[in-house]
Amino acid sequence: MATTKKTTPVKKSLSKSTKGSKNTARPWTWRFSIVAIGIYTIAVASLVLGAFAASHIMVAEKNTERLNRINDIYSSLNIDDSYQVVGTDIFGDKRVYEWDKGRTYSSSIRYVRGDTVSNTFADLDKRIKDAGYTFVDDPYPGSVSKQYHYKTDKGEYIRMTVSSKAYNEMWQNATIMNKEVTAEMLDTFDKNAGPASVIIKVNLDDNNE
Repeated sequence: MATTKKTTPVKKSLSKSTKGSKNTARPWTWRFSIVAIGIYTIAVASLVLGAFAASHIMVAEKNTERLNRINDIYSSLNIDDSYQVVGTDIFGDKRVYEWDKGRTYSSSIRYVRGDTVSNTFADLDKRIKDAGYTFVDDPYPGSVSKQYHYKTDKGEYIRMTVSSKAYNEMWQNATIMNKEVTAEMLDTFDKNAGPASVIIKVNLDDNNE
């Protein structure tokens, strides 16, 4: 009688090297992702900071250019030592009115001159025209404070205002002392009396102040 020999099945086992490769693949992929994200973040931040710095430099250079131009305009008027500077407000950046975006602030220099209003006005009118500026407007004809506007073909404006320093102080003193300025006081006061108070404004953008 024939007999059948039983065989024991052999179990296949995974090699250690195969198991090891599966366990080490995940940590390396995770680390690579972190490094890539870090490099990308640094690159983006560098681009943003670079663009911001470049923009800031361009604005600063433009403001410096504008400031130099304003100073050149004042220098071109050749105002002599008979004019004493009592206040300055010169800036290069474009300053827009908070309540009106179509208007901008002007740079200004205030002077005092030991002469009458009319003489000072005539002297400055000649200096401004000699510098290449053209008269464009007399906004307040007959006013105690005489004011003329000038401009160039480039759209650069000058505003000149001349008034009696003594007359201005009469109003200021009356206000401080809570006194009334009567019609008689106004009629008898010499509004052409020196010294003359002068304001010269320069604007590179508009004449809407």
